Parts: sequence; structure tokens; C-alpha cells
Amino acid sequence: MKTLIHLLLTHDNNGLLKHYLASKEYENIVQLAYLFHQGMSDTSKFDAFQKLATKLVENKNLPAALIAQIKTNDTLSFFTPALQLQDNFKKTDHLQRNTLHYLLAGNQQIENTVPFNYLRSMMLFGSNDTLRDALCQRNSENLTPIEVYLLSNQNFTALPPHELTALLAIIEIEYKQQTVDPINYMPIIKSVSKLCTSQIKVMNVELQRLLLIAVYFSKPVKEVVNNVTQ
Repeated sequence: MKTLIHLLLTHDNNGLLKHYLASKEYENIVQLAYLFHQGMSDTSKFDAFQKLATKLVENKNLPAALIAQIKTNDTLSFFTPALQLQDNFKKTDHLQRNTLHYLLAGNQQIENTVPFNYLRSMMLFGSNDTLRDALCQRNSENLTPIEVYLLSNQNFTALPPHELTALLAIIEIEYKQQTVDPINYMPIIKSVSKLCTSQIKVMNVELQRLLLIAVYFSKPVKEVVNNVTQ
């Protein structure tokens, strides 16, 4: 880290790139994390640190361990330009999870609303076929990112209207590319039932997550409620 900080202070971008390329992957993660925290701590320097991180990723393969770190709006915002390079949104780790799997699963340490509107904008208005492809990738448990959201995201606060509209649009984008696998319905039901019980959530037709499950799997809401409360 001393070398990285020295190169940053002396504005030696060429030396920084050489240092990054010569470093091991676990060191790259630490280096990128440092740039992220510097960018987030001073908004006036956000763009500079973001461009620098993007340049480093562009010149070396995306570190697989970075995929699991994209869990919040801030990490997504900072690393979006890097993820848009070289099909990085589609790259997966040892669990066959891409960045969308981790982002939609949520961060258990902080309550964070998934930025569905931001994602939809990139999918609809950008030349982002890679992001749309990532939406349909299945992890080692046969789950798409949307299914991971339904199954494991612990934030049951109802989505704001604009985020809910965006999520429904994203589901529609997935529908157009592949069919929903009905085998994932019951695992999601069982998981949501456990999460609701642990959080003492009332499981009825007013719970937005159950409505979303009904929409995603094209089932009556009452059927979903009956299944989750059994």
C-alpha cells in the first residue's frame, strides 16, 4: 500500500499501472478498495479515482474476488465503467455468481435498496447486451439474479414506486430472453418463509415480496400466501 499511496501522491499514473499489473490478485483487490474509499470520501475527486480504477481493470482481467464486493449502490456506481468493459458484468466467481447476483442478494450489514431503476436505465438506454445477458445467468444453485433477490434479500421494506416499476420492467426483460424455471419456486417460498419468521413479518397479500413472487412465477397471490404460511 505504501507504494500505491506514493504513486498516487506523485501523480505517477504510469508507475501506478505497472505496480498494479505486477501485483497479485489479492493485492489488486486491496488497491481497488483503496481507490473506491478515496473516491467516496471526497466527491470532488470521485471521477478521478473512478477513471483510475477503470483504467487499472481495463489493463488486467477483472479480479474474481471483486465480483462479490458489488453489494451496494456505492460500489456499483463506482465500478460501473469497469464492469461495462470486456463483458465484465457476465464474469462469474467460483460459485458461478456474477455482480448482479451479489448486488440483488443485498448487503446484510446495511439496509440498502437495490438500484433497480439504475439497472433498468443501463439495460434499456445503453448498448448493454452484456448486462442483459448477466440478468439471465444462473449460479451454482440454478438461480438467476432476480431469483436470488426474491430468495435471499433480507430487506423487506416495500420498494419505492419508481424502483418497483423498474424491477417489473427488468423481470419483463428477463422473460423476453428465457423462461422461468418453476423448480425454483418452492426453494424461494421456503427461504422467504424463514426470513419473514425471523424478522416477525406478517405474511399476507400486503407483503410486497410475495406479490413479486406471484408476478415472477405467474401465480395467484393467494396461492403464494398459502404456500409461504404452510
